[in-house]
Amino acid sequence: MSGRGSGPALLFVHGGFHGAWCWSRFLHFFRSQNVPVSAVDLRGHGGLPQSDTFLKDGVREMAADVTEAAATVGGPIVLVGHSLGALVAMAASERIKPAGLILLAPSPPSDVPEVRRLPPFPEGRLIAVPPPERTRKWFLSGYSGDDITPYQARMTPESPAFLNDRYLARISAKPEWVQGPTLCVSAGKDDTLLHPAGQDEAIAAYYGAEFQSIPEAGHCLMADDSTETSGKLLLDWLKRQKLGGTI
Repeated sequence: MSGRGSGPALLFVHGGFHGAWCWSRFLHFFRSQNVPVSAVDLRGHGGLPQSDTFLKDGVREMAADVTEAAATVGGPIVLVGHSLGALVAMAASERIKPAGLILLAPSPPSDVPEVRRLPPFPEGRLIAVPPPERTRKWFLSGYSGDDITPYQARMTPESPAFLNDRYLARISAKPEWVQGPTLCVSAGKDDTLLHPAGQDEAIAAYYGAEFQSIPEAGHCLMADDSTETSGKLLLDWLKRQKLGGTI
């Protein structure tokens, strides 16, 4: 965590298979701009052990982790959620009432009429980290490097309940839970099978959010070749909204 500035701090929430580590480049970027930032490891992710109940831990349980992290940070918070972590951030907003919400390539809440349900994962066993070719397709289509081994090595097997909360559209999240403005950012190179065209626009419309798209970005836009572009886009929005610490 960086030192607290005069305004809201950014709290980054990762998605499935990932951990707080995936935000490292964003954390460095925003700290260099004197914006107070933190990132949370959701239960069973990053370096945290996976408990006996992890198979049944879904978005609501992960949202409790974000609520606890926000209390630790203290003061007003801008939640920044990516993918399934964006859905966690939406759910956590009910208790946190964030000063702002940033949704990056978000998973949709069930309230969005256009949400597409997907075939669920089998319950009762961990969902393995995708193989390299699928990892690149799902997450790193905006990364031009040849070797994604270091990235994939940090990923963790996932709870089927967590993934199925999105795939079966089981989570509702209300726009009125957010006290401040909302931004929704779409990745132009996202996998359209898992992230259909028009979904991000529908989420933005539901939240009354500003919508932005980064054509060259893959799903993990905070970790691929578009990181600097993405970071500057978020920073500009924070400045215009007068959010984000000492900017």
